[in-house]
Amino acid sequence: MVAGHLGPGADFYWGASVSVSMILVALTSPILGAIADASGRKKLLLGVYAGTCIVFTALLCTVGRGDIAAGMLLFILANAGFEGAHVFYNGFLPEIAGEAEMGRISGYGWAVGYLGGLAALLLAYPFTRAGLDEGAGRYRLSFAVVALFHLLFTLPILALLKERAPRRQAPLAVFARDGMRRLRDTFRHVRGLRDLFRFLLAFLVYNDAVVTVIAFSAIYAMHVIGFTVNQVMLLFVVTQLTAFAGAFAAGYLVDRWGAKPTILATLVLWCVTIVGAYAAHGVPQFFAVGILASIGMGSTQTASRSLMGLLIPPGRNAEFFGFFALTGKVSAVAGPLLYGFIASAFGSERPAVLSLGAIVLAGLALMLGVDVDRGRRAAQKVL
Repeated sequence: MVAGHLGPGADFYWGASVSVSMILVALTSPILGAIADASGRKKLLLGVYAGTCIVFTALLCTVGRGDIAAGMLLFILANAGFEGAHVFYNGFLPEIAGEAEMGRISGYGWAVGYLGGLAALLLAYPFTRAGLDEGAGRYRLSFAVVALFHLLFTLPILALLKERAPRRQAPLAVFARDGMRRLRDTFRHVRGLRDLFRFLLAFLVYNDAVVTVIAFSAIYAMHVIGFTVNQVMLLFVVTQLTAFAGAFAAGYLVDRWGAKPTILATLVLWCVTIVGAYAAHGVPQFFAVGILASIGMGSTQTASRSLMGLLIPPGRNAEFFGFFALTGKVSAVAGPLLYGFIASAFGSERPAVLSLGAIVLAGLALMLGVDVDRGRRAAQKVL
């Protein structure tokens, strides 16, 4: 709607917006994660980031055709708030789940999140069903609806979730110094924890492809396959359900098989999905590809978070999940930019989507070198 007149060239602006938002999270989440652990204020910072997402998502309803700069700025801030909140949300996982159930609880979290995404889509549908040409004004109102939905489901976690880490009372400067010290320790420990480092490197690579698929799936469906707006909405409804199933199933597979085998299996699934997206030429074919991608998305996210929860030292949850977020957001910078550049250079998104297969294969190769048991033993020795 904002930059549609640019054709495939609009992909560059979209990719740049996603990448810049991820840079913001990458720059802020590690130090704030360390401060959250030092002060016992994960929930407070979760609320700050969630609030940022809610406010700037609502403001997106003011963006009209051609407002590229305003749209980019508001989206960057909204997406940075959304992604940054996950750092502190994820930091609660080792506090509420033991090792034997971490995969299952992580799967529940992602699965319920996909149901929430489905509910938001259904609430927004009355405002988007007329499409971009005939109903642009009503379409913009969907951003306010989604922001209100986010607010309503943020309030319970802020009111009911109990923070188990002890809260310290001290000036912010003290926490900042303590956070910087802990962050330096984190970098040192990550380098020393060989298997955690290898996993983060693998995650850096394969998450690049996953984030890019999420960012460009709707654009690819409309520009390359020929989906209408209503067909894209239907695709999102179906894939939210299958992503729910993938996340739910992956939680049990992690507890049964282990996190590493589950991640390897999902990466193989991603390779099949990417080749299928490249080869698809019709709506039914791409629907099948979308279902495979959503299963892979839910299962990859569940298994990756579970493995990270197993490999971090006790009592350093938000700090190390902040570093996990840094890895994920850094990886999310290159992929969308590269995808947008290739699509713009070739005038087609098919070569861009095929390049993601090589990225997934590289991540899979790196994952093969991770020894989870050795990594868990090493984490327990960190003071």
